[in-house]
Amino acid sequence: MVNYIQGAIREAIGKGKALMSKIPGSRTLGAHFASLANFANNEIKEIIDYLDTLLVDTEYSDPKNLKSKFSRFKNASGMLSKIENVVIAAMSRKSPDDDFVNKLVQEICSEINYPLPPPVASCLSQKYYHIYPDYGLICIPLLESEFVLHIPDLYHELGHPLIELANPKVEAFQTNLGYFNLTVKKHFDEEIKRREINKLDTGVFDPIYIYKDSWLQKWSVEFFCDLYATYMLGPAYLWSNLHMCTKMSWDLCKTPTHEITTHPAGDARMRCCLIALEQIGFKEEAKQIKLKWDEFMKIIGQKPSSEYFIAFPEKILKSAAEFCLTGVMQIGCQVASPSNSDKVNRLLNDSWKEFWKNPQTFYEWEKKTVAEFKSTL
Repeated sequence: MVNYIQGAIREAIGKGKALMSKIPGSRTLGAHFASLANFANNEIKEIIDYLDTLLVDTEYSDPKNLKSKFSRFKNASGMLSKIENVVIAAMSRKSPDDDFVNKLVQEICSEINYPLPPPVASCLSQKYYHIYPDYGLICIPLLESEFVLHIPDLYHELGHPLIELANPKVEAFQTNLGYFNLTVKKHFDEEIKRREINKLDTGVFDPIYIYKDSWLQKWSVEFFCDLYATYMLGPAYLWSNLHMCTKMSWDLCKTPTHEITTHPAGDARMRCCLIALEQIGFKEEAKQIKLKWDEFMKIIGQKPSSEYFIAFPEKILKSAAEFCLTGVMQIGCQVASPSNSDKVNRLLNDSWKEFWKNPQTFYEWEKKTVAEFKSTL
């Protein structure tokens, strides 16, 4: 296997060089993808240099170190594959739709006074909206450039870099997330202590520990991104969330029992966003959204359990909304208001108003409005 790993490393180096050759030139890339190309070039070069060193490092001539060499090769290969399948793929499949969504993302970032450089956008996604903060790349489904009802989800994805990237411009936002997590920890530590005292069967595992770990490891981030989108856009984000939930999992009160989950229950997310929406002056809109949400929950037969409210207590949801709003204001983002007249904000909120006026004729209105909007962006 010594000869194998040497040959495999050499092949990976060749793959890295081949990937660099696949990065389009400036004429093909256009202005929007230039930062992504620079990132890819630099990242691939670092991986090739790393593999070159791994190839000739004499420390690995000792058989007992061979496992470590395999492990390092595996990690480097994984990084190359991710760049190939995400970054290079986004550039090589660039289309006119990508030009529009990049203009759209840049306009959104300008409107909300986004503190970081706008991410590059690609209509490449095969798993709904998602972002790669380290790559500066946001991916949306292929046809989203032609429709508007899900576009609000871009605002959620823009929240992730504010949490995941090290930048002094967003430290205050991250600090408020940290303060919120301390509140979460304190709440669940007290609840755990109370439940342990009252526990009748010591042999039964208590899911309260799963709730706590889920909040601290995953849920708080997703709630902050939801809240960020709500504060930046207003009602359209909540309508879009309802729209998404009708198409995806209907287990909207899901409460984990044995393993942490990456995303909190859909109903809890909506409850939290409704709190935030009222905070910034959209009380009537919040009431309308809640009515539709409750109607949808009734139609699909969703009823929260008692444990659901222990996992997602109202006071924690309110605390999340308060800390997030403080963080948003401290990093200087522009909070949405009922009088907001910015171009994208108006398009997305007006689209949902139009949808509810007459859902059956909305599609024709949408086609015309999107075409007009594209011509002016």
